[in-house]
Amino acid sequence: MVEKAWDRVNIGTYDNAEFARLFTQIGGYGIKTENVNTLVLQKDGQGAEIWLHEQPYDAVQARPPDARSWEPGCYWSLMVRAKNLGSIVEDAAPLGWLPKTPVAYIEFGPSKLDVVVLTHQDTGAQVQFYERLTTPLPETYPDFERFGIPFNIMQIAGDRDASYEFFTQDLGFATWYHGDPYLSEKPEIMPLGIPVELTTRVPYRASIVSPVKDMETGRFEMIEVMGEDAGLTGRNFSDQCHDTSVGIHSVTYVMDSSDAFMDVAGYLDSPEYSGTHANGIRVQAPDGAGIFFVEDDNP
Repeated sequence: MVEKAWDRVNIGTYDNAEFARLFTQIGGYGIKTENVNTLVLQKDGQGAEIWLHEQPYDAVQARPPDARSWEPGCYWSLMVRAKNLGSIVEDAAPLGWLPKTPVAYIEFGPSKLDVVVLTHQDTGAQVQFYERLTTPLPETYPDFERFGIPFNIMQIAGDRDASYEFFTQDLGFATWYHGDPYLSEKPEIMPLGIPVELTTRVPYRASIVSPVKDMETGRFEMIEVMGEDAGLTGRNFSDQCHDTSVGIHSVTYVMDSSDAFMDVAGYLDSPEYSGTHANGIRVQAPDGAGIFFVEDDNP
């Protein structure tokens, strides 16, 4: 259906300029365009744009700052590659971004990484930073000084398999990773924020997909924390992931032509997930995460 990475990440804020400081002051992102309610960021003219949409202070939060990884609904984090995570955590704190956990060490395939999730304390939006400790960065990933372009976006699923089927069967995406439930062998810090003492009892399962197999950017990840037996239950934010919500609520594909857009419209003939939007088509994953398809450069 589509053969490219998403073009935009849409984030609602209470104050665009304040929110943008993490990206402009630490990440080296530039301001591409700005008007009264919208501010567009991009890293060195490459990769997905970050569209900030300023909302009133009574706007609903897609996922509030205290939301946990076992509470499903909407997008958990935007994911970027980084260097020297300790300095990023230190410099981000005065800007209102605090770590969900201490920096965690993980192994994924041949890669050994340090990972941390920073939460914006006003909006609840999260950015997840990955620092490779061993394997080099992919050649296709643009170089950066502190952190780079978005390459993945994670959503919290109530049922990982249902979300995976939505992307692979309804949208026709390719599988990047589809794993069995993972359970730690010993207590450890996890970027998901599962309490350390429960990491040997609470498994999680993950899948990663992309429009085309093995894409380096434009991925979608879905995580299901299976913590009910250990008492990890809570709220469900699936119905709070709207265009007017504060936090990360959607990504956008800008189609290259009217023909390409009409092809998508024909493919998405599914009343369960698809709906119209003023400038295109919006589909919604089972846990609320929004995906737009538009045929022009309008927000």
